[in-house]
Amino acid sequence: MAHPRKTERRLLSDGEVELVEKTRHPALPALTDSDLHQLVSHLRERRDRAMSLANAQRRALRGKGGVGKTTFEKADVGNREKASVLTDALTRARREEVRRQAAAAREEMMENAHRALELKRNAKLATRPATLPRPGKGMRNKASRRPEEIGAAGEAGRVTKFVAVAQAKKDTRGA
Repeated sequence: MAHPRKTERRLLSDGEVELVEKTRHPALPALTDSDLHQLVSHLRERRDRAMSLANAQRRALRGKGGVGKTTFEKADVGNREKASVLTDALTRARREEVRRQAAAAREEMMENAHRALELKRNAKLATRPATLPRPGKGMRNKASRRPEEIGAAGEAGRVTKFVAVAQAKKDTRGA
């Protein structure tokens, strides 16, 4: 949920208000990448500190803190709300950081695609020698390695059938 600026000023210190203001529109796009990275780390530190204080106060309110007797009025100093405000600011900053990373990745991909297209257009067709064994000029032809065919076209099937019948006779003799 969005927090009014008046509430933010009430909950945050002056330095924190300045950090949160940097996460809004006119200032956020103007930040450099390194400044944005630092802003995210500072916001994360402040948010974590506010959360740990709020958790300690809640624990003390239940009587487990060891800090002493704490009443509800003392425990409710707004650290949960402060953490919520800082979380919203952190979300805005991280969203901008992710957007910039995606834009940089998209730009790099486009550059690579343009470079690949240029390489493809400038490439010449490679001339390679044939892979078949062929004789050079002035040499004799190489002998064929293929076995010679024996008999007529139907003879191979006849021989195969003959062998199959002979094997079947042999198998039935032993049984």
